[in-house]
Amino acid sequence: IPVLLWSFTAIVLGTGIAVAEAGRFDPWLFVEALLIGVLIQGYETHAVNEIYDWRSGTDGDPSPRVLSGGSRVLLAGLLTERQLWAIFGVSSILAWLLAVDVFLRTGPVVLVLVAIGYAAGLLYTAPPVQTSYRPFAGDWLGGFTGVTAAGLGAYYVQALTISVTAVLFAVAHACVCVGMLLMHHYLDMDADSRARPQKRTTIVFLGPRIGKVYATSFAIAVVGIGAGLALLWRGETILFAAAGVIGLVAHARANPRDVGSVTRHELTVIRAGIGGGLALAVVLAPILLPVVPVAITLYLGHLRVALSVRTPAAEQYETIANPPT
Repeated sequence: IPVLLWSFTAIVLGTGIAVAEAGRFDPWLFVEALLIGVLIQGYETHAVNEIYDWRSGTDGDPSPRVLSGGSRVLLAGLLTERQLWAIFGVSSILAWLLAVDVFLRTGPVVLVLVAIGYAAGLLYTAPPVQTSYRPFAGDWLGGFTGVTAAGLGAYYVQALTISVTAVLFAVAHACVCVGMLLMHHYLDMDADSRARPQKRTTIVFLGPRIGKVYATSFAIAVVGIGAGLALLWRGETILFAAAGVIGLVAHARANPRDVGSVTRHELTVIRAGIGGGLALAVVLAPILLPVVPVAITLYLGHLRVALSVRTPAAEQYETIANPPT
């Protein structure tokens, strides 16, 4: 589900903006960009994240959480570290093969953007840098940088240039994702504090009260950028701004120390981010309409598969999603 918000929506949105501004759409380049983004964030980044967060102890910690704490494939015995390294290797090779093909058809800028996204994902948890284990570094050098690169890359492969509008949308969507990431870390705070090495995320560093203010500031930025673009660029951007308002309300209402509150409101932020980004992209470029049922299917499929693995997190989610009457 986070991949749907981060790379999938960033690339679809970047493509929609490019079609609106440049008036051209290459379906094969779009598919390649989508595959590169999903391979980098969904497999390269997360495979390494699973390994090192498991080794540090934060993912195996018994503290209550549902959406965060890793995918739990190691906890459930579904994969081994060796298999995760294999996933990392194969996904890296495939991503770079696709990147070279796109480079040959567009230009060298795509290689720079792919390299930025790849490095942001790898260094997020890989030693010795481990930006996610350092306050603010994971937010800005990991999440923000990676999502921005994905959005700009999607725009570039269609328009063969990068406009100010493309940068503003990429930054705005990156703010959606970083805000969600910070919510993700609310319930990880105790586990991250006990990890060895300590996973000193921004939320651990700031604490829940100031951390919530910091997270909410990203949602405020989304609304501000979206409203500005609706006034100065195209009125359809109000869809993106309205989704940003929904996310902002969710941030404001979330209680960082309550499992049910964080889970419900983080899902709202995720759904609003995906919905706002895809809705605007489809309105600007109706040819992208098929991505909507794909996103819905993947979202529901993720929940179904995740809940089929009987872990404490799955049971917590079912309790939150279906509270007793």
